[in-house]
Amino acid sequence: MRLKEHPKIQWPPSWSEGGERSLSGEDGILREVDFIEPAKLLLSNEVDGKVYFAEIYCFNTAFAARLREKIKPIVGKPMREVGELDI
Repeated sequence: MRLKEHPKIQWPPSWSEGGERSLSGEDGILREVDFIEPAKLLLSNEVDGKVYFAEIYCFNTAFAARLREKIKPIVGKPMREVGELDI
């Protein structure tokens, strides 16, 4: 199953620049993925020189950790590749 098809994961996530501007969709380049306990991932995404952030809420800690390990190798690649990951 691809990440974007998983029934418990919202993909694509809602992106925020930290201010009022937001972004939707799979545009941009994945810059970083971090694990936030207990069961979230924080993704950073670069679009037109600006960095946006989104959280992915996972249903448990073990799944969040495994998902982070799946996403890490595609840092620096287009965001759409994250949604296509086989999980």
